[in-house]
Amino acid sequence: MKKTQEKETKIIVTAIGAYNTRVRSYLATISLNAITRQAIQIFKDNAQRNRLNVTAYNKAVADFNTRHGLLLLKRGAEQTQENAIDYNYINFPYLNRQGMKKAMDNYRKYVYQYNIEVTKQNKEISKYNTTVVAPFSIELGDNELKKITALQENPKGLLPREYNKAVAALNTELQVNYIPKKRIQKVKYTSELVFNVLLGFYISQLQTRNNYLQGLGKSTRVHKNNVPKLKIDNRKLANHTISGIPRLDLCKKTAQNHIKRLREAGILINYEYVNQYKPITVHFNTAIVQILEGKFPKKQHPQNQSFTTKCEKDLHDNNDSSIYLKRKEIKDYENFIVGDKCGSTTEADVCPADGYKNTSRISTTKSTGAQKDKNTMRKLLPDFLQTASEKNGTNAVLTRNFLAKITDDNSLAKELTAGKHNQYTVLSYHYLRKIAQYANITTQEFRAVLIQDFIKSSAKIWKHHNSVYMGSWKKAIDELNGVLFDGLTQKETLIEKLKEYRFKLEFARKWFLKRNHSALYPCLYFDVTRKCSSGIGFFGLHSVWLSHLKYQKKKAQEQQAKKRNENARIRKQNAKRRLSNAITAYKKGKYTAKQLFHYVQDNLPHEYLLELTKALEHKQC
Repeated sequence: MKKTQEKETKIIVTAIGAYNTRVRSYLATISLNAITRQAIQIFKDNAQRNRLNVTAYNKAVADFNTRHGLLLLKRGAEQTQENAIDYNYINFPYLNRQGMKKAMDNYRKYVYQYNIEVTKQNKEISKYNTTVVAPFSIELGDNELKKITALQENPKGLLPREYNKAVAALNTELQVNYIPKKRIQKVKYTSELVFNVLLGFYISQLQTRNNYLQGLGKSTRVHKNNVPKLKIDNRKLANHTISGIPRLDLCKKTAQNHIKRLREAGILINYEYVNQYKPITVHFNTAIVQILEGKFPKKQHPQNQSFTTKCEKDLHDNNDSSIYLKRKEIKDYENFIVGDKCGSTTEADVCPADGYKNTSRISTTKSTGAQKDKNTMRKLLPDFLQTASEKNGTNAVLTRNFLAKITDDNSLAKELTAGKHNQYTVLSYHYLRKIAQYANITTQEFRAVLIQDFIKSSAKIWKHHNSVYMGSWKKAIDELNGVLFDGLTQKETLIEKLKEYRFKLEFARKWFLKRNHSALYPCLYFDVTRKCSSGIGFFGLHSVWLSHLKYQKKKAQEQQAKKRNENARIRKQNAKRRLSNAITAYKKGKYTAKQLFHYVQDNLPHEYLLELTKALEHKQC
């Protein structure tokens, strides 16, 4: 048992350890004079001042010892264990710009050697194909013909090398070289651009993966032999753009061909295909792309995290007692005290914080009229010229202006009686969504504004009536405050419900004008008990709203059907044109009958294959 443990913990001296052993042996045989000690001290001071890493330090030590003798020791592990544990994990996989540059250099070297080998292999393939017999020169059985047809159709999508191996095996079985091998294509320059874009995709996918796992509080560690795969969507690869400019400008089929060429060259390995609706997944060749290992960002407890935004600067408060105690030690106190004037509101005062970008004046007093004028001017600035703190101020302005729209019920009834809102313009949905997202208001406050907006917009119905009394409006307002938007707790839901209410009001207004019919008084028209259509009340229009929804749904379906029919008509026209062009090429001798058949079978719908014979007869006529 002891022998086994000794074997497991066998110590091996490293190259640095062997070098340092020679240095120690040399130092034991000599005595250092004052000049040598001074030179060693100067060397160590310079190394510390320049902050040399271990590699640079050891290189400098080797140069120093070459000139002055073995006087300095190298840094690093001098011993290691024979069976030390090998950590085959990457804690934080990532790729940066340097890693990408190294991968591109490795790619070019790999492709250069690969293309040389392809040239040699193609010569051997050409030599092999000269031994292939002519078709139909020998008689084959039905079973053998089926095997040959199955291999030539290549349903599994075999790569040229795999296909050639299958050809060699089948020819050996047939005891004659009946099927020729395929030539292997070289990797062209365009594939290098595709590989560069794939590296960019992989960097983004690794970053997204790491951020997602860190957000969940899970480990990002992966095994070196099982790093995350690259997901490739051929359509996105072909249409990839940078700043709106196409990067590759390829079609989907061409992108697929480049991926196949990279797979065949061994640059992309472990290919996996699920179906046409899911992206393919591959690994990069580890000889070309080396995944880097980064350090974890330091974790911080939520209670210790700072809530200061990145664009803000921490400026000292001039009322701090520590600064006050140090004033006596400052000689030029008159210049230093200018810093206390930051709270002043006169135009002659200058605040030092105004000299920094994205900072505002530090004030310890209440804002005055001059500051209010300044804040009013800031509202006129575009959003991209405002700092984060000013945007918070803009949110406060939005909140204040929105809540200012709430009016007392009695005052609102007086304004409606006087006809003040007969030409009222409703609040836009864009503005309401902006308020819901940025303004600091509650759902109840939001609901109160929407109710009053609805009541003001309803005044158009009684615009041409002789008289509507204030009491009728007041009673209607009290009724609607307790009924409208009842049970809704989300602001977005309130906005969607407002669309329904506005549609009903507009329908009622047009209905009364069309029939020259006078509407009931507001207190009667908005009576909740009038839910039948015969009651001519607002709450009896629910069937009208349902009919409108059905109409909108039917209209959307008709538009979709129209679009589908248009696309089908275009596809049919293109198919007819391609069939006509193929038949014309056949008449000119560019296609054989077999090639024409396969073209129509592979590229056109099935019904055109059935009509091919009729189309040929029609052409002959």
